[in-house]
Amino acid sequence: MTHLPIEAIKLEFLNTIAHSDVIVSAATGSGKSTCLPLWASQSGRVLVIEPRRIACTSLAEYLAQQSAQPIGDKIGYAIRFESHCNEETEVVFVTPGVALRWFFEDKLSEFNIVMLDEFHERRWDMDLLLAMLKQHDQHRLIVTSATLNTAQLAAYLNAKILQSEDSMYPVDEQFIASNSRAMPSKDQLAERVINACQQAILKTSGDILIFLPGKAEIQACASAAKKLNTLVVSLYGGCSAQQQELALSVQSQQRLIFATNVAETSLTIPNISCVIDSGLERRTHLRGEKTVLGLDAISIDSAKQRLGRAGRTQDGLCIRLYGQHAPLITSTPPEVLRENLTELVLAASCSSQGIDSLKFIEALPLKSKQASVAILTSVGAIDQQGKSTDLGRRLYPLPIDIELAYLINSMPNSSLKQAMVDIAALLSVPARVYQLPKQQELIESLNQQLPNACDLELAIGVIRGKVIDVFIEPQALSEAIQFSELLRSSFDLPELKYAASFRHSDLVEAIAYAKPTSVYIKRQNRRGAFGNGSIEVVPAKDSRINTQCNAMLVLDTYALAGKGTKQAVTLAMLNAPLPISLICKLNLGEHTLSKAELIDGVIIINSILSYCGVQISEKKLIPQGEVLLRACCELILSDNLFISVGKQVKESIIYHSLYNQANNIVEELPTPETHLYCTLKSLGVEKQQDLELIEATDLIYQGLEDWVVSAFIEKHPLTVQLNDLVLDVEYHFNAKRVTLHHRHGKRKDLPRRWELPSWLGLSIKYKKASKIVNIN
Repeated sequence: MTHLPIEAIKLEFLNTIAHSDVIVSAATGSGKSTCLPLWASQSGRVLVIEPRRIACTSLAEYLAQQSAQPIGDKIGYAIRFESHCNEETEVVFVTPGVALRWFFEDKLSEFNIVMLDEFHERRWDMDLLLAMLKQHDQHRLIVTSATLNTAQLAAYLNAKILQSEDSMYPVDEQFIASNSRAMPSKDQLAERVINACQQAILKTSGDILIFLPGKAEIQACASAAKKLNTLVVSLYGGCSAQQQELALSVQSQQRLIFATNVAETSLTIPNISCVIDSGLERRTHLRGEKTVLGLDAISIDSAKQRLGRAGRTQDGLCIRLYGQHAPLITSTPPEVLRENLTELVLAASCSSQGIDSLKFIEALPLKSKQASVAILTSVGAIDQQGKSTDLGRRLYPLPIDIELAYLINSMPNSSLKQAMVDIAALLSVPARVYQLPKQQELIESLNQQLPNACDLELAIGVIRGKVIDVFIEPQALSEAIQFSELLRSSFDLPELKYAASFRHSDLVEAIAYAKPTSVYIKRQNRRGAFGNGSIEVVPAKDSRINTQCNAMLVLDTYALAGKGTKQAVTLAMLNAPLPISLICKLNLGEHTLSKAELIDGVIIINSILSYCGVQISEKKLIPQGEVLLRACCELILSDNLFISVGKQVKESIIYHSLYNQANNIVEELPTPETHLYCTLKSLGVEKQQDLELIEATDLIYQGLEDWVVSAFIEKHPLTVQLNDLVLDVEYHFNAKRVTLHHRHGKRKDLPRRWELPSWLGLSIKYKKASKIVNIN
């Protein structure tokens, strides 16, 4: 590790770290990830937090090899399910998840110095760790970055900036696109990548690094590249140790290394003389309070990082598969601005005084924070003050999504807890663990073995090794089994080999009861679509849910981006059919009361239960209490109960209102419904038998004295009849106007003034259809 660019700042670094936190800005490949931890270890025990697992392990193994000591002695690492370190290990590399768990346990008290490497990636867990370390103020901090705005970070930490000058060889940049502003595209990507590889092979003898957005694109391009006379290597999160070794060490044959943006930073890949940049990456977004993964064009900062890989040790070439002036964004937004914050909020609640006690580099989006607080409060993980509860502290250390942890904890017995553990284990593995068979005979065999058309029972069967008629990804299954065993231990459950049987219907009901939002019902007039009141989903092609299913439980979704919101589709990935009767049993949805009826002297109402706008049940009820009062009001006003009372109440209130208008009296009057409801309630009506004690006269409206009302009615009728012509009268006292509305009658000529009431001081208009005329 000599003659690296970072060596130029060694003395300044050692002098600075003795009395101040430090921010080191240095290009990828400068040696910062390998040199800084060793230099810092002269001042105490060092914890290095690496954003990516592959970088964490490879850096530790490289430094251990350089020190000529076994991994775990002087240099070690800890990742999920694997640890090679002890209390004497001087430098320990960890992933952010491990660092968060250790901070929760003892605030990293065993370390003197904490280094947050590749901070420019701006992962949410790195932002949170830095905020908590800043608040705790017990460690010397080193923050490294290749592209970050270091001035903003220095002001945040009150730290000194050290800059390692970049020494790069010239890199020739070429663009292959239809026009200079063409954006990166997935169209015919494999074909365009192979063409670029063929050009690069002719122009360079060094190795070629190809940046692609994900595993699927890597596998497609790697397969197409087999025809080229090169060593094909794949590098992505979760790739095999053999592929990692081939990527990180020089080989005798020219290499084509197909990689995700894991190769932009963190890892130094030797002998690269050419970079082929697709301009694409998988990036998270927030959609409907859920983090989803989309295909996006990279930022300008990422484009610079990718180009820099080609000029480390020799003149290089960078081939871009998009236009030279493509309008890329300047930098990738931090994850806290584009992801669900539930995990972050829970971690802050468990390891600090709560999310609001922490100061982040950028303020957290208020809407996302509030949504996460609401979720955690609803499951009982935090209290109303934002502090973690006993349940929250128990669930937080588990290496799974908080809602899955909550579901496990909510299962009512051991056998269902074990089933939920195995489901959670499968969902916690990023890679696909199994694929359904395509051969008809295997499909039929699977359906006979698992007759419920349910993804949940299949997932459990795969984890428990009970299903053979599916295609298993061994590495992913191994990781899922590790999750299962860890969770079983955490919840004091039997080992996987002793897994208990369970009733499928009990599991579905228990999950639906614990998480009602997981219940979806088939939407009316939307073929194949299901809704839960918030989002709409369509069963994925790999789901076992059949077309006859009218309701289902959904535990995993995947959002497909579309051109606009209406074209976006959310796939339901892991589902279980659910009987409609269970929605009724759990009392989900909304109860509404339909029109009241009087049947054989008994008041009856229809109670309708709807879920997400879909009616799922209807039954007739004999109402009592407040519901009875509402039903009585409806029947009285429709003249089906206490005949003529409804008409009297409506007309009396109308006349009272008109009287007030005519005399400029400001007074709030009840509606007919309000008058009847309050009167019935004051008369003590709670049961239908109580109505037998009431007279019609008890219910009439008497807002004015009879002699006042009689005189006013005589002068201001609400209807006027002229032979077969019937007119409704509308009074506008403030405007000193009366409008006569034609109700019915065949008379063609206009009403005469002398035929009408006197209406002294009021002008008269006659309206028939849309025609309005004055009556003189």
